[in-house]
Amino acid sequence: MTAPRVIRKRNRLPRSCYVNRNWYFITACTGGRRPLFSQGQLVQMLLDLLRAKCSFHSFNVYAYCFMPDHLHLELVGLSGTSDLIVLLHDFKGTATAQARELSVRNLWEKSSHDHILRDNDNHNAVAWYIFNNPVRKGLVKHPRDWPYSGSWMFDWKKAVAPIEDYVPPWK
Repeated sequence: MTAPRVIRKRNRLPRSCYVNRNWYFITACTGGRRPLFSQGQLVQMLLDLLRAKCSFHSFNVYAYCFMPDHLHLELVGLSGTSDLIVLLHDFKGTATAQARELSVRNLWEKSSHDHILRDNDNHNAVAWYIFNNPVRKGLVKHPRDWPYSGSWMFDWKKAVAPIEDYVPPWK
């Protein structure tokens, strides 16, 4: 007797939603939620790769935070042809191959969580939500103390946190 076929609910919007000058909030978890991003060498390799892939695919990183077992990104598409799905596939695939050279296997969970930010979302508040993740998890007292956070678009360590807190719609 065969088991009944499980039909998974589609968790992505139509493909066209991921192409354009959109802003995105991305969470990508490590395989098995292992604390791989506690390794500075791996994080630096991933940052270098992310910079190259973002440049190639016309994206910029407004905020990032490598937590021990996941990565948060606030990305912005820089052209009408910026394609988030292609960027993430290229970044995660190349990262997996390069991580193997550092003896890291099963780098990523199969998918990632994405949220397309709306016009009324405060991009600074989203960034500070990302920067404060290590504080919420009790890893540091102040977001600026976490070594694996940053922005390629502004000097976040000198910036003032917005008054308005961002609350993700899934919380």
